[in-house]
Amino acid sequence: MGLILFIFSACFAFFTGVIISDVNDFCVTGYRLKSPKIKKRVRFLQLTDLHGKEFGPDNKRLVAAIDRLKPDFVIMSGDIMSGKNLGRTSESTVDTAESLIRKLALKYPVYFAPGNHEQRVEWLPELFSFTYEEMMERFAKAGAVLLDNAEYTRIGDGICIKGLALHKDYYLKKRRGRLPAAYLDSAVGELNEKYFNILIAHTPEYIQDYAGWGADLTLSGHYHGGIMKLPFVGGVISPKYRLFPKYTFGMFDECGKKQIVSCGLGTHTLPVRVFNPGELVCVDLLPDRK
Repeated sequence: MGLILFIFSACFAFFTGVIISDVNDFCVTGYRLKSPKIKKRVRFLQLTDLHGKEFGPDNKRLVAAIDRLKPDFVIMSGDIMSGKNLGRTSESTVDTAESLIRKLALKYPVYFAPGNHEQRVEWLPELFSFTYEEMMERFAKAGAVLLDNAEYTRIGDGICIKGLALHKDYYLKKRRGRLPAAYLDSAVGELNEKYFNILIAHTPEYIQDYAGWGADLTLSGHYHGGIMKLPFVGGVISPKYRLFPKYTFGMFDECGKKQIVSCGLGTHTLPVRVFNPGELVCVDLLPDRK
């Protein structure tokens, strides 16, 4: 009995330490992509699923890591605030997100597309003391370019960035299947083949549809790396409570199109990450002169 108790206590202490470390730390993951559509070398960073998390006072550690990487611009791919949290108010996570945007926008262009937590303010306004419009206006005044089913074209780089805000039905836990054939055209407009098209699409669940639409690169998060990462298996669970989902983290190739799914930086409701620290994604885009 004593041995069993010792083993249990040791395992509990080990996993508690892992969770505390992973929740409060982050790593940098780098990717390199080439395309003839890119006019010059460009580096950008992807921040997603921050959920109001602070790495050091006022995100000092995160900002320092971003500065060391010297990006040309920053993309925030949703859920930088938290629409449901234990221990913190949604208002405080908006304050944290706004402060981070302001700090970054002084140095870099910041492009922001909403995730389901920002959209939850619009879907369930009775739960919040502020409106979706007020929150987004704060982000815009802090310096973010808002891409809520909208686009921004960086003509000098040959890049078009489109931000997708999915209808709430596509986040429902009971929903399965694909997006309607014309959904992306109606939401973000038709593809312009002249540019390297980056699609910010918070959930990776519909990666096949993003690739089919023609996005050269899709940026997602939402799955938090599957909460726990297992060797040779990957992420354990999706937000829809499906075990071992395919697209929990990493870079994927669908129909010749690239998809990057970030593990995200924060947590919500319950602060749990196991063998899965937060992730800051760094992408280098290079011209392909073939």
